[in-house]
Amino acid sequence: RVHGDFHYASKFCTPLTYRFVFSPIFSLPLKSIPCLQMSLEPKIPDLVSPLTIIPGDDHYLAITGLLTVAMQGFFFAIAYLFQIDKVTDFAGSTNFVFIALLTYFCGQANGISVADAAAANPRAAVATALVVVTRIELALYLLYRVLRRGKDDRFDKIRGNFIAFAIFWVFQAIWAWGVCLPVTFLNGDAASPPAWGARDTAGVVLWCVGFIIQVVADLQKDKFRGDKSNNNKWCDIGVWKWSRHPNFFGEILLWWGVWVLCTPIFDASASNWGYATILGGPLLTMLILLCGSGMPTAEGDNQRRWLKTPEQKAKFIAYRQRTSALIPLPPALYAALPMWFKRWFLFEWSMYETDWSWTPETDINGGGDGGGVGAKSPNASTPLKSGMAPGGGAQRT
Repeated sequence: RVHGDFHYASKFCTPLTYRFVFSPIFSLPLKSIPCLQMSLEPKIPDLVSPLTIIPGDDHYLAITGLLTVAMQGFFFAIAYLFQIDKVTDFAGSTNFVFIALLTYFCGQANGISVADAAAANPRAAVATALVVVTRIELALYLLYRVLRRGKDDRFDKIRGNFIAFAIFWVFQAIWAWGVCLPVTFLNGDAASPPAWGARDTAGVVLWCVGFIIQVVADLQKDKFRGDKSNNNKWCDIGVWKWSRHPNFFGEILLWWGVWVLCTPIFDASASNWGYATILGGPLLTMLILLCGSGMPTAEGDNQRRWLKTPEQKAKFIAYRQRTSALIPLPPALYAALPMWFKRWFLFEWSMYETDWSWTPETDINGGGDGGGVGAKSPNASTPLKSGMAPGGGAQRT
C-alpha cells in the first residue's frame, strides 16, 4: 500500500520531482523505513542488571542461605512444637521453589516483564521452570502421602528429640540450598548469555527422562500398594522390575540435567567457580540418596521386612540378584553381570547388604543391634538399620 500510494502521487508531480524524490524511496526495502522497524523487526529486550540485595552478594548465595535458614527454622518450630510430620517434606521441597523464583525475578526479570526476561535469557527461564515444576510435584506428592498415612515413620525415633530432629532440619536446609546452586548461579550472573545450544538441549532431555521415570515410579508403586492383595509383596512391576530404586535414579538424573543446562553460563561468566556448583547440585543429590537418607534407609527397611521367613528370604535374595540397585536394566542382563562390574559401575555397594543368615529369632536370641548401615562384621546379625540416616531432605522411599 505504501508503494502504491507513492506511485499514485507520482501522477500529480513533475517528472523531475518523481525521479529525485519518489523513485529512490521505491528502491528501499520496507524494513529500512524507521517508522516500520518496530512492527517488522521484533526487538529482543536488553539484559538487565541483577538487583543487589546484599552488597557483594553477586550470585545471591548469602540472601538465599539466610532465607533458607529462616524458612527451615520456622517450619522446624511448627513440626517440633506440634509433633507433626505434615510440614516437613513440604517445607523442604517448596524451599527450592522459593530460591528459584527469588533469584530469577531479582536477577533476570529485574524491572522488566517475565516475557521480556525469557526472551533475553531463555536458558534461565527454562532452568527456573524445571526446578519449580519438579519441586512442586514432589511437595504435592509427599504432602498427599503423609496426609494419607497420618505420619512419616522415618521420624518415629527422632521426632521427640529436639537435637536429633533439629539435625535433620539442618541437613534439609543444606540440601535445598546446595542442590539449587547451579540455578542460583545462573540466575544471578550478569554475563551476556550464550545462544541456546546442544548442551542446553541435552540438559532438558536428561531432566525430562529423569522426571518421567520418577513420576511413573511413584504412580506405579502407589497403585501396587493400593491393591490389598499385594500387602505381603514388594513392588516389582513396571520400572520397579528393572530397578530397586527407580525414583532415586530419576531424581539424580533430572538434577544432572539441570546442571548441564546451566553449564554454558559458567563459560561466559566473569566468575570462575561456576563449574564448582556440581558439588552442590547433582553430586550432593547423589551423596544424600546413595549414602544418606535414601538407599541405605530404604534397603534397611526392605531387608528387615523381607527376611522374616525362609521363603521370603529366598525370594528377596533372588530379587536383589536380578534387579539393579539404581540404574534401570533388564533383569536377565543384570543377573548375568559379574559382581565386580556391579560394584564399580552400577552402585551395588556392599554397604547395602547385610548378614543374610539373619532372622528375627537370631535377633531376639542375642544377635544384638550390631548391624547398622554398611556393617558386615562377623558379629553383625541384623539387617541395615531402618532409622533416619544422615542426609535429610524430602525423599521418596
